[in-house]
Amino acid sequence: MHVAYTDVTGTAEDGSDTALAIEDPKLSTTAVYDDATFTDVVDTFLTRDALYVQVTDTDENRNPQSVDTVFVTAYVGDQVASLVIDTETLTLTEATTASALFRSAAIVMQDSVLPAANDGRITWGRGDTLHIAYTDASIATDSSLDTALALEIPTTMTIQLYEDAAYT
Repeated sequence: MHVAYTDVTGTAEDGSDTALAIEDPKLSTTAVYDDATFTDVVDTFLTRDALYVQVTDTDENRNPQSVDTVFVTAYVGDQVASLVIDTETLTLTEATTASALFRSAAIVMQDSVLPAANDGRITWGRGDTLHIAYTDASIATDSSLDTALALEIPTTMTIQLYEDAAYT
């Protein structure tokens, strides 16, 4: 930016100066939610559930006139074998122009199919851990992550007590 001042009454007070605008990026944050309103941050999900991811990253708001996108990687760690059993690359879209809040659509999580990388759903089982990892595209040292644990789906149970061996 260049600013010039001209004194209308004389030239003795004329002057100019320049300034350089420098971006002041904040470190990114990553969080997992269980609702589409992005208000309920959680650290556990049922094995069959829906997941929402949000990344906040000010320097990835590249164009203030349009919404931008960022990518995160979801990894599922198997509780039994300690292996990565599923990997998904997720696209997050800026919530509004110039908001720097990047959000996912609903991501399906289930335990009833075999894991397959980048098939559009996260496959896991009870006790497995989900890792959502984000690395800033322009500042490699800016990264953030969040994790969540898979819980078994609760089932109902009925107890009946009988007063004799004939079950009456």
